[in-house]
Amino acid sequence: MQSADQAFPSNANKKSPRKLGCAFILLPISAIILVAVSIWYTYTSYTFFTTGIEVQGTVVRLESSSSDGSTTYSPVFSYTYEGQQYEYESVNSSNPPANEVGDVETLLVDPNKPNKARQNSFWELWLLPCILCPVSFGMIVLSIGIPLLVRRI
Repeated sequence: MQSADQAFPSNANKKSPRKLGCAFILLPISAIILVAVSIWYTYTSYTFFTTGIEVQGTVVRLESSSSDGSTTYSPVFSYTYEGQQYEYESVNSSNPPANEVGDVETLLVDPNKPNKARQNSFWELWLLPCILCPVSFGMIVLSIGIPLLVRRI
């Protein structure tokens, strides 16, 4: 007697939807999370760009962080807003350091929360949105396209 796979050889080469179940679940969930993060980061960058108050910040020290055997340095800025002194550590780090102690850069300060600031640069404001938005869009396309392709096969 023949088994079902031997009787119907055209079905033997098809991938079972059950085997692809994780991809059908994890990819859309990851895409939704990445879309939410990219929208949030784009919104906060836009908010800083449009409502932030420009102040001059001076690099007072370089904070080092090590991972995978290499050390990177991020500048810590000191700035004054409405008579109050604040410090801000940049989210960007590099090796060699992009700034030296004593360098002066333009910062954008949130007028409602003056302890929140960002460097007024493309790298600090727009780099992550420029990476995350296209990647999240691609993941959404894949989340829709892969199930459609699997159903056709």
